[in-house]
Amino acid sequence: MKAITRRPWGWGATLAVAVVFNAEAIFAQPVPSAPAPSPPASFQDRINEVARSFKNKPRLKKLSDKQRENVVNFIAGNMLFVMLHELGHGAVAEFNIPITGREEDSADNFAIVNLLRVGNAFSHRILVEAARGWFLSDRRDRDDKEPVEYYDEHSLDKQRAYQIVCVMVGSDPVAFKDLADETKLPEDRQKTCKRDYETAVAGWGAVLKPHLRGPEQPKTKIDVAYGDGKGKYDGYAEGFRSLRLLDVVADRLSELFAWPVPFALETQTCGFINAQWVTETHKLTLCYELADDFADLYRYNAELTPAKQKRKSK
Repeated sequence: MKAITRRPWGWGATLAVAVVFNAEAIFAQPVPSAPAPSPPASFQDRINEVARSFKNKPRLKKLSDKQRENVVNFIAGNMLFVMLHELGHGAVAEFNIPITGREEDSADNFAIVNLLRVGNAFSHRILVEAARGWFLSDRRDRDDKEPVEYYDEHSLDKQRAYQIVCVMVGSDPVAFKDLADETKLPEDRQKTCKRDYETAVAGWGAVLKPHLRGPEQPKTKIDVAYGDGKGKYDGYAEGFRSLRLLDVVADRLSELFAWPVPFALETQTCGFINAQWVTETHKLTLCYELADDFADLYRYNAELTPAKQKRKSK
């Protein structure tokens, strides 16, 4: 199932470090685990190198080092959100979970709830970046006069953005009040967001509880693969591989849940922009084209900003 309907969209130093060494907290629940290791001294250098590798990308070479760090923060947040969304589809398929309503919305809630469960600035930043991505995608499509596909299996981009914001507000109306106001979420809707949050938490908690792995149960084998960037996407391929993002998530998934069959996580050059869970092959694929599209979307946002400032100065 496709995670997105975006048209053509690597990473940030601090956030990427948090992703690698705190991703296991996303799924933190009853199964005990050893403390996460401290990052090696050279890890920050590797993260910076990933950001610097974008220096020669045609669309990013004119950016400053700080701007490229902002790019990687934006892409990392959105890619992780997409990955968790697809894991929501995987859980539905592998555990035969009944869904009443739109599965795409439920998969979004899976990602939102698990990120909120972490409860720190890292996870909140990812959600903010993801919401920002959906808002920008909606605006870009409108600027490009893309037709609105009301028949699509996904909610509209702006609806997905507001769902992230609303569930965050529902989890803590005070902490996320500024976010609600910034995104112009109406006061009346803010008051009902608690119900959205509680429904999402209770629903996913109930259907996943029977599938938590017991201490004596063997761990399910989860393969990871970082595919060839085929020249154009080598930077993304090397970045994902150096951060071991898939490995960290796979380790935690096998520790937490009693999956019925082995499955795989991969990043690949797909030839199109997408991310998907394929039930027949038990495989989750993140496409490098999707990461590149996030970079393109970030550039689109950067191009909007000067225009906004110019209009304000008149």
